[in-house]
Amino acid sequence: MNGNAQFKYHWWGKGDIDASIGIFFDGFSKILTATGIMTVVFGMPAQVVIGKVVPGIGLAILLGNLWYFYEARCLAHKEKRHNVTSQPFGIGASQLSGWLYLIIGPVYWQTGNSDLALQVGLAAAFVGGLVEILGGFAGRFIVETIPNSALMGNMASSAMVWLSIVGLAMVFDKPVYAVLPLFIIIIDYLGKADKRFAKIPSGVIAILIGTAVAWACGYLTPGALRDSFSEIGFYPPSLGIGDIAAGFKGIVPYLPVIIPLQINNFLSTLQGLESAKMAGDVYPERRSMIMDGVSTMTGALFGNPFPTTVYFGHPGWKELDARAGFSLVNGFLCLFICTTGLTGVLMALIPTEAVMVLLIFIGFSVTDNTFRSMDKKYYNVILLSMIPILFQYMQTLVSSSVQAAGLTMAAVTSEQFAAYSVPIQGIMYLGNGGFLTSLLLAGMLACVVDRRYKMAGVFALVMAFCAAIGMIHCEGIALLTGPGVIFGTVYLAVAALLFMKGHFFEPGSGQRA
Repeated sequence: MNGNAQFKYHWWGKGDIDASIGIFFDGFSKILTATGIMTVVFGMPAQVVIGKVVPGIGLAILLGNLWYFYEARCLAHKEKRHNVTSQPFGIGASQLSGWLYLIIGPVYWQTGNSDLALQVGLAAAFVGGLVEILGGFAGRFIVETIPNSALMGNMASSAMVWLSIVGLAMVFDKPVYAVLPLFIIIIDYLGKADKRFAKIPSGVIAILIGTAVAWACGYLTPGALRDSFSEIGFYPPSLGIGDIAAGFKGIVPYLPVIIPLQINNFLSTLQGLESAKMAGDVYPERRSMIMDGVSTMTGALFGNPFPTTVYFGHPGWKELDARAGFSLVNGFLCLFICTTGLTGVLMALIPTEAVMVLLIFIGFSVTDNTFRSMDKKYYNVILLSMIPILFQYMQTLVSSSVQAAGLTMAAVTSEQFAAYSVPIQGIMYLGNGGFLTSLLLAGMLACVVDRRYKMAGVFALVMAFCAAIGMIHCEGIALLTGPGVIFGTVYLAVAALLFMKGHFFEPGSGQRA
């Protein structure tokens, strides 16, 4: 008894060095990518991104990692054991791409106002945090209501499109120094069966080679690196309640993006907790999920527009005997880099596209794991759920191309698009609310595969409602607009067909075929 009373958790294990390096590079690659996309691709002022957004990201990552370190310590003391591994934590990959390309980017392209784009992104993250907190109470209900194949299919579709496909386009846009690192990652990924190479840090090697080629070919220059040092200083996170309040004025059109993305986000946290439980670390589910949402909301209050999440991978780090020390290293190191302006130096030192290869790999990995864990009968559900998200990316490309030509979408008619065989209305209908359409469509189709036709009809009714209020297929939230009436009516007809089919053919109806 006396020994137990004096138990002291040894929170640094032999695997914490590996975990610190792996999780830091994974998480910080997202920060570098976000910074590069906002400044280089979107053209947002570096002062706004480096001085306001990045410090908020660092604070959010620190707070979350401190919490999950605390949870690991509490669990270790409760069970009197040292082999407790904390939950890996950081910016969510699919949330990062969704916020960049579907919220912040469109606002900035339409208005040219970086402050407004950031404000809307912050308000969206704040609302997203609320959704995460509600997930702590509703997560189990959603898991039991929406088929797992639909949830995982929607997540895999999002990862494939917004991480892998978007990343591939960026990489092949800079083939001289980005394509070789991509193939280093792909070859390592496909060759994992060869255990002799399992310990080679291919991600680090890929980035180093891409960086070396970029410097050798003049894509990165000493002058730009010298200029980046002028940004070094102290950038403390600043409270931005007014920014969030201003952003709420423009947030409504983005609710169809925020809600399904954050449902996937808190479900990812739930899955991370489940995987930790299977590995022997049982954390309080609701509290952990709520604190994930609190981290997102707190980050938004201090300038971070990107939702945070628990990462997959806890069992792997536990197998290496990582405990909780990596959480402290990751949190404090991110905060230090994010608040000192060193992010700009790293961007001038390392090409964004070379870092993007890691996110491409994450997209492929998530999709591959989804297919491996699914029954083959659901493969079509996953593939079909990818279509709305793919069209959402096409919609973004078309809108950006029109704006690059100095025009607006409103200035180009459907007839002008049709003259070049561009079915713009179809692209827009499928792209508007694509994430939510994907989730609901996957739910409906998964129920059809399982011959649960009445439940599939319920999903069709929800789609009819969402169309009627403008959350899917419409330009914005509005009651019974033209597209909303059309698609709402169609989905009602689909629901009627499914309910009728369920009455005659659903197992247990007494009237089976």
